[in-house]
Amino acid sequence: MSSRAARRLSATTLIGLFLLSPTVHAQYGMGGMNPGGMGQPPMGQQPKDEGPAQQAPEEPGQPSDLEPLGGYADQNKRRSQMFELDGYFRLRTDFMYNFALSQGYTNQTWQDASGMTQAGLPPFPTPIGCMTPGAGISNVTNTPNTAGAACGTKSMSTTAIRLRLEPTLNISDQVRVRSQIDVLDNTIMGSTPDSLAGLSRPYGDFIPQAPVPFLYGSQDPPEIGQNGYMSSIRAKRAWAEVDTEFGSLRFGRMPWHFGRGMSFNNGSCQDCNGGTTVDRVALLSQIYGHQLMLALDYGSQGLTSSQLALGRYNSNGYPIDYGQKDDVFQYVAAITNIDNPVKLRERVDRGEAVVNYGLQVVYRSQEITYDESCDATMMACPGVSTTGQAPSTREQTPKPFTTKAFLFQPNVWMKLHYRALKVEFEGTAVLGKMDHGGILLDPKETSSELTFRQFGAVLASELHLYREALFVGFELGGASGDQAEAPGQHLNYRWRFVRQPANDHSLRDFKFSPEYHVDSILFRHLLGTVTNAIYAKPAIAYWFDLQANRQLGLAGTFIYSIAQIPVSTPGNQLGYGLEMNLSATYRNTAEGFYAGATWGVLWPTGALDRPSDRGGEPLWGLAGSDAKAAQIVRGFLGVKF
Repeated sequence: MSSRAARRLSATTLIGLFLLSPTVHAQYGMGGMNPGGMGQPPMGQQPKDEGPAQQAPEEPGQPSDLEPLGGYADQNKRRSQMFELDGYFRLRTDFMYNFALSQGYTNQTWQDASGMTQAGLPPFPTPIGCMTPGAGISNVTNTPNTAGAACGTKSMSTTAIRLRLEPTLNISDQVRVRSQIDVLDNTIMGSTPDSLAGLSRPYGDFIPQAPVPFLYGSQDPPEIGQNGYMSSIRAKRAWAEVDTEFGSLRFGRMPWHFGRGMSFNNGSCQDCNGGTTVDRVALLSQIYGHQLMLALDYGSQGLTSSQLALGRYNSNGYPIDYGQKDDVFQYVAAITNIDNPVKLRERVDRGEAVVNYGLQVVYRSQEITYDESCDATMMACPGVSTTGQAPSTREQTPKPFTTKAFLFQPNVWMKLHYRALKVEFEGTAVLGKMDHGGILLDPKETSSELTFRQFGAVLASELHLYREALFVGFELGGASGDQAEAPGQHLNYRWRFVRQPANDHSLRDFKFSPEYHVDSILFRHLLGTVTNAIYAKPAIAYWFDLQANRQLGLAGTFIYSIAQIPVSTPGNQLGYGLEMNLSATYRNTAEGFYAGATWGVLWPTGALDRPSDRGGEPLWGLAGSDAKAAQIVRGFLGVKF
């Protein structure tokens, strides 16, 4: 390979790793001392880059008498290490106090997606000893507590483990296959004793070793349908990377990260739980010193043979997508200018002002969708006659809806490096519409059109002082909100169902990636992410050098948050409150061991209150109460390899 081709290949490899590597874009924060303690790399230091293994000498290997079968003529053989393994093992423990904010169940009701009347819920799930309504509002009167009564037990705690494996198989220096596999993924310690075999069928198909939990003898591996809802081993991502002199090709199920990770976050930090994963085919190249990516993403594929009870599909068969009109396709184009870490450091040391930047455009569309509520039950679908049809064909005729949905999402990112100062910005907007809003709209609405008008942005700065041991930072961020609210439901967006109010056909609540960590309580647990909010976050951290490769870090942050649309908060007011997080972290970079703890306190204000009335209008009835302070203590142990 010529030196010119080698340089072109190196640049192409760099862009592919920047845009698609699962770890190179870890979210940057205050010296690794973000709330939670272990999620972000230290200020002034970069996470380890993932790239091709170190090359062997240039001399080609001699052919063997036992050459493996299946290769191509003149195939470029592997010179790098064939198998690489990265990952981590972690243990996290969380002690949560008063996350329900001293508020109980309400006598206010709401209807779920099926039309069932449900009892009003506190802002966060309460301990199991408190009131736990069942299917209907009548359960409120059948529980020891009454509506509006706060729970006497205020604390919950959990300890969970995860082993993450990220193997890379280097077929050659230009071709590799990557994957991500989680073992005991966020498994709660003590959650699968041998007394749980068979769940509710202790004397059915699975007979437990121990008849009661107190007499357990061992922990069993998690098995779906037997003692849990997830398998003990979960393969999450697998994709291939092929580098050529014309560019790079990526295909498979892979992580997606852009900029700071506000909107698309690969979840590579040691404190992350999920992350953005896409089924993608992507082409990457370099043009005029910039990295260019074009990608096709396969979103929801609609009805497939694995979803419909046809009797002709099994685990050994080939699944079929029954049509393309119900598919969600996504097209992505991105162009970025990123200096590699070595060149960046040299330019900054020379006193240059270095600006890296990127622009990404996402377009998503779908033509039709289906009512899938009757697929597997062989019941008549709404609006579809089954007269004269054999049972085997009924599930093939769900009711189609003309969706004609599309959205357009531009993302911009910029990062300035100048001496000891870093300033970073990321902003995005989600614009689009769908002709059929479905359950997102009030069922009494005559028009079903729904539009998207959502916005989010983050501006963060870091100042490195005293030989890069002291770090001072400030972050300002916000996400647009919507007037739609879910009265009487949990506040976490993952656990609630919200319809737009009458005559409101615009969806405006933007949501940060849940893996973009701002705090420990309000956004991470109560709201689930940054949404309908504006926050300001000053931070400070200091790292003490103990011995070679061993450091102790102390950090503190304050986060003040307000609602962008106050009317959709429980208290119909502006301020969410003030949160403080103090943390300490020990790390041994040579051996990959880290440990630490975080203490967080949230002092809520009016937006999280439950006023009994507003100008004579009843709001929360018996459950009207002011929100009280919540606390969390987090501990963690981990090994990174």
